[in-house]
Parts: sequence; structure tokens; C-alpha cells
Amino acid sequence: MSITLLVICIVTGSLLWLDRVFMFQLMISRPIIIASVLGFVLGNFPVGLLVGASIELIWINSAPVGSYLPNDDSFCAIVAVPSAIAASTWMSQSSAAGLALVLSLPTSYLGRYVDMRIRIANQTLIPRDIAQFEHRIASTMYRALARAFFYILIPVGICVMIFYYLTVFTAPKLPAFVTASLEYLPYVCIVIGVAGLFQQSRSKIAQAGSFILGMLAVLLVTWMF
Repeated sequence: MSITLLVICIVTGSLLWLDRVFMFQLMISRPIIIASVLGFVLGNFPVGLLVGASIELIWINSAPVGSYLPNDDSFCAIVAVPSAIAASTWMSQSSAAGLALVLSLPTSYLGRYVDMRIRIANQTLIPRDIAQFEHRIASTMYRALARAFFYILIPVGICVMIFYYLTVFTAPKLPAFVTASLEYLPYVCIVIGVAGLFQQSRSKIAQAGSFILGMLAVLLVTWMF
């Protein structure tokens, strides 16, 4: 994978990340969307879709309610896709997605921290004089959006580069039993995520149904790839 493609991936991912809070909020920053788009950009849509579906369902129950700020699944998806596509050179697509998940999941904590810092930093752009704010609202919004983009661009770029080259270095050296184990990880995430949708205040019949639904999702994804 060329440096140019990685840079395009970083910039595209950072722009889509803004949809979480700072722009439009059209749900294009959801992991299943953002990972699929990046997979298409990098020439491997199936891997991007599998990574996105896995991450989407891991945090499907973690909604930003009130002051609670969940781990940044969008940040994690941006970092994971290039690593998964790089790993697919030496292993199956499922194993590559599993390896990328193992490596990139901790970056969701960094994404949450950066998001919090952006929100705090943008508060300094609000004028104290209400009358002055009414005249500067457009310029303030543009400055806040530009600041958010560059604040997220830098950590995304650093993480993508680090984990991409870490994957390139480690993937060819992994034992066969490790790659075989990693192959099941994305589907386990999907099953757990689907089951988690029904785990609260549900009867045993509903829980059994959710398990069956998760298994059907695994079979569907397996059939697709």
C-alpha cells in the first residue's frame, strides 16, 4: 500500500469523523459506514465492511447520553481498516480483520480523549459578549470546525501509520494457530453485539432468539466472504 493511499485514508477518515458531533450528523461516521468507505478507498471493500460491522456491534449499546462520552468507535475504525487490509496480504480476510481489531481497539480510548479535548478547546472560541457572538457566529463555527479537523487529523495520522507498519512487521511472523484463532474474532464480536441488543429485561426465549439471530449474521457474513 502506497503512502499516498494512506494519506488519503487519513484525510478521508478525519473528515468523516467530524460527523460524530461537529458537522451534519448524518451517521456517516458510524464504524460500519466509515470502515466500508475506507475499505473502498484502499481497494478492499469486504475487509472494510467486516471490520466496520465488528466495531459497530461492539459498542452498539454505548450511546452518548447526557455527560457520558463513550469510547470513540469511529476513531478505532479509521485506524483498523488500513491495518486489516495490510494483514490480508499474509492471511485470510477474517484473520486480518481479527488482527486489526486486537491492535486497534485500545485507540478508542485515545479517540475519546481527543474528542473531549476538542470540546473543551472550542469553548474558548465563544465570545462572552452575547451581542458580539451574534455577529461572529458564522466565523466561530468555521473556526471550531477547522480546529476539530486538525485536532483529530494529527492523532489519526500518527495511529494509522504506527499500526499499519506494526501490522506489516508482525503479520508475516505470526504462528499459524494465532492466525487461525484470529479468524473467529470478527464473528464473535458480531454475535456478542447482536446478543447485547436483547440482553436487558428479556426472557430466555428472547435471549435464545438473539443468539440464533447472531449466528445467522455470522453465517451471512461468512457466506459473503
